[in-house]
Amino acid sequence: MHKKFTLALACLFNIINLFSQPNYDTTIVYVNYTNTPIVIDGSDADSSWANVAWHSIDHVWIPYNATMTDGDFSGQYKALWDSNYLYLLVHVIDDSLADYYTDPLSNWWNDDCVEVFIDEDRSKGYHECSYNAFAYHVSIYYDAIDMSTTCAGINLKNNMIVKMDTIGPHTYLWEFAIRIYNSSFNPSNPELSRVKLSKDKKMGFALAYCDYDGNANHERENFIGSIFMPQAHNNDNYKTADYLGEMILIDTSNQSQPSSLVLPNNDNLKKNDLFFNSSTKQLTVISKSDSEIVIYSPNGTQVYRTKINKTEQKINLNNLKPGIYYVQLFSTNSYITNSILIY
Repeated sequence: MHKKFTLALACLFNIINLFSQPNYDTTIVYVNYTNTPIVIDGSDADSSWANVAWHSIDHVWIPYNATMTDGDFSGQYKALWDSNYLYLLVHVIDDSLADYYTDPLSNWWNDDCVEVFIDEDRSKGYHECSYNAFAYHVSIYYDAIDMSTTCAGINLKNNMIVKMDTIGPHTYLWEFAIRIYNSSFNPSNPELSRVKLSKDKKMGFALAYCDYDGNANHERENFIGSIFMPQAHNNDNYKTADYLGEMILIDTSNQSQPSSLVLPNNDNLKKNDLFFNSSTKQLTVISKSDSEIVIYSPNGTQVYRTKINKTEQKINLNNLKPGIYYVQLFSTNSYITNSILIY
C-alpha cells in the first residue's frame, strides 16, 4: 500500500511539473547586420564576428534535462545577417565526433550533426512534411537533411554553404551561410521562393546538436538545444514550429535604436517599470510577476541578463562603457523595451 501511494504521489508531482512549465521559450535573439559578406571557411577570422555575442546551446532535450558529462559536449553560437544569408558560427566541443550511417538519408538524426530550425515568417505550425519551416540536420559531410513534401528525407545541402574545421582537441568550429526560403519552397526551383532578408524581420529559430558517441544501438545519446523546450514537446521541433524561439534582424550600424525594439505598453508591463539613474548608473526594475531583464549594447551584443522574482530590483551598471543600451523586461506574456544612455 505504501509503495502504491509513493508511486501515485510521484506521478502527481510529475504531472504538476509538466503543467507548471512555461509553454515555450520567450527569449528573443537579436541578430545584427554585417556590411561585409562572411567568408565561409570554418574560422572566426572575419572581423564581423569579433563583437558578436555568443548564445549557449545548453538545454538538454534528450534525455530531458539530463546533465552532460564534462567534456562530452558543450556548444555555443553567434549569428549575423545580410540581405542574402543568415550567417552562423557554431563552436562545439564533442569528445567523439562520429558519423555511422554512410547513407545521408538513413537515420540522419542519429549521427553527430548540427540541427538548424528556421521558420521564415514566424507563422509556427506543422512542417514535418511541408516547407512551412525547415529542420536542417547538417552532417560532418555537409549534407543538410530535412523531410520533403512526400514525408521522405531530402538532402537540401544546396540551401546553404557550410564549412567545419578542427580548432583544438575535440573542438570544432562550424560556419554557415544559409539561404532563407518561404513556405512555397520547391527543391527543383528554389530561387522562386528565396527571401531577401531585411531589418526588423522576425523568424522562428533554434539551434541544436545531435550527439552520437558510438553506442551499440547506433543512436544519438543526447540532443542539446539553444532554447527551453517543455518536456511534453522536447523532441517536436522537427515537425512543428510552435515552440521555436524568436529571432529578430536588426541593424545598429548607425547607432540608432531598431524600430523592432520599440514596443507598445501593455497592461502587465509599463515603460516606467524601468527607471535608470544616469548619475549613479543604477537601473531600477519593478515587476509584479516573475520576469527576466536583458540588456543589449548598441551593436546587438547581450551584455547582461538576470531573473527577477516579483519585486523591485536595483542593478548596478558601472561596468558598462559609455553608449546607448537597450533594456528589455520580459514577463510571461509580454515584454517592453527602453533605451538608456550611459556617459
